[in-house]
Amino acid sequence: MRYLLLLLFTINVQADIFKDVFKYATLYGAYSQSNSIQGDKTFYVTQSSELIETTQRNPADEIKTFGFRKLAHFGYEDKERFYDGEEQNNSLNSNIGNVKGLEYLFEYQEGRQQGMLFNNKQFFVRYLSEWWIAKAEANKNELVDIDYKSLDLRVRIPIGKKVSLSLGGVYRTYNKAYGVNPIQKYLEENAWWSLSYNYFNHTDQLYSWENLSTGESGYDYFWYNSQGELISNSDLDYRNNIFGQLVNQYNEEQLALIGSFADISTVIGLDFYHYRKNFWVHAYGNILPQHKLHKGDEKYSYGNFIGKDNWIDYKYGGVFGVRLSKKLGLFSEITMQRYWDREIKVIKAGINFKI
Repeated sequence: MRYLLLLLFTINVQADIFKDVFKYATLYGAYSQSNSIQGDKTFYVTQSSELIETTQRNPADEIKTFGFRKLAHFGYEDKERFYDGEEQNNSLNSNIGNVKGLEYLFEYQEGRQQGMLFNNKQFFVRYLSEWWIAKAEANKNELVDIDYKSLDLRVRIPIGKKVSLSLGGVYRTYNKAYGVNPIQKYLEENAWWSLSYNYFNHTDQLYSWENLSTGESGYDYFWYNSQGELISNSDLDYRNNIFGQLVNQYNEEQLALIGSFADISTVIGLDFYHYRKNFWVHAYGNILPQHKLHKGDEKYSYGNFIGKDNWIDYKYGGVFGVRLSKKLGLFSEITMQRYWDREIKVIKAGINFKI
């Protein structure tokens, strides 16, 4: 009988935990598509005056989003809106939530923008208490080339009902040597064309030319790929249209050889939240002023790149809204983040007038 009671008690506790974790959570998926920006038409004319259009067309922009979230809405947020992954929920950035307890977000996006494929991943789990905050985060955003994981632990000091001060530390890991530009070091020691020769097996061939109308003459180079195919008719065309792709590939390969890093940073946070039906302000700020390299090659660390360990990383933003009358309203929203040498910016402002 005791074992049966213990089993029933265990099942009941597990059911309560399951209910607390998943109550009000939302599973969502979305797909969106829109026309990409197209450049001006370009043409090529043959010797026999045949006109051939050579315009490069970008395929449509598209985003597929899948996610699972439990985030409490602030008073100014639309609680009835369907999730599509494009929301800027301020619970992810501020250090307070509309409720205490557990919140989380797991989201994956893949898509195409102006012909470039990308996939973004975001993982966010936070527990907010009256006197402390614990947060784990992973953020990969290929559109701004940032990828990191962090564990954030802080003491929280409420100041009245609207202001919250938080102090603590953040442990961040990342796989890229931010600030390091391998091609810059390479070109300080080598001619630019040696990269084409030595790393990509491109070859060039000298040729001379003469303008029969003016008598002007000179020389230039044909460029061939590793299969011996002609890819450019001049040095200028090669540098403008091909060499940049080689630089990106070289940088990616060299950065991958350096390995991963981890920093321990101090963090100070300040939040202000005021909400009324006709006026609201929600502002937050986080500053990471001091850093210590915990893992990775110090020679390639960001602190070595800028020559100090007390650079300022930050994340701040806010939402402002006011209803001036039954028909007129103003709003603005800003999100700013700089980690290492990578920046994320979102700025919105607008006016609503109901006819």
